[in-house]
Amino acid sequence: MEVRITVIVPVWNREGLLRRALDSIVFQSLKPLEIIVVDNNSSDSTFEVAQDWIKEHKEEGIILKLLKEERPGACHARQKGLENAEGDFVIFFDSDDKMRPTMIESAVATLSGNPDSDIVCWKCTIHQLDGSERIPTFMADKPLEAHLIHALLRPQGYMVRRDFIEKAGGWKKPVVVWNDYELGLRLLLSNPKIVAIDNVLADIYAQEESITGLNFSSKAGLWEKTLQEMEKELEKSDHTDKQRLIRIITYRKAILASHYYREGNKKLAEELMKKAVENSGFFEKAILRFSYIFTRSGLRGAWRLVRYFI
Repeated sequence: MEVRITVIVPVWNREGLLRRALDSIVFQSLKPLEIIVVDNNSSDSTFEVAQDWIKEHKEEGIILKLLKEERPGACHARQKGLENAEGDFVIFFDSDDKMRPTMIESAVATLSGNPDSDIVCWKCTIHQLDGSERIPTFMADKPLEAHLIHALLRPQGYMVRRDFIEKAGGWKKPVVVWNDYELGLRLLLSNPKIVAIDNVLADIYAQEESITGLNFSSKAGLWEKTLQEMEKELEKSDHTDKQRLIRIITYRKAILASHYYREGNKKLAEELMKKAVENSGFFEKAILRFSYIFTRSGLRGAWRLVRYFI
């Protein structure tokens, strides 16, 4: 099965990391049709690094494009790449991460057995700043829940049919943070045919400097706006389980509040919790409060304890 794959790499100030990401793409066991690098107003030598890399690899038999996007934010850079893509499927891959050698080959092989699929997703390993590693919970049989809780459709973890993502609106929503989280919801609400690979095919490396910052408090208010946009998408959808999905968004607000608390912003945390539970019944308030206290104490896995009650 011949599938044309476009890999889109948005990049901002990654002069020391970009080559690793691009090398991992160009040396795939099954090469993509094209690689599109979109520089998002880098202030270091990232653009020049990308230029040099493209010159070095112009004989690889891959279409290589280097674009500039002056509007700040990965959302705009990814959309610029999407608008210039020629492949049947697109992968949005971050500039500080790494594809495992058979990622594209595995995705295409899985697609060949499921040719009507709109999305192929796979596991990723996240390498934390402290040296620890984790593989996010992967519930591909419950994609909406998996995405709302564990960000199933993280950019490094799936490829999507280009016309499908364009129909869903692409990266055009005006959200500053968690834009991949918001887009993932829109994609899943569009009822895709989705198939999963139960293997780790990409490595994600946490960075001290990123567009989302080092903590949640530094962008307080922006996370809430993204969650509000997601609530709006759910409200206007005809999904049969949308009320439960909206309750999961409320649960995410409680978890966000717990992060504010752990970062020393108790007032901010309590204000968000008050808003989160104000329209909830007695039992739901108790569940949300438990999740908040459990997580702010430094414990993980609250969802496993409360998922059957939300």
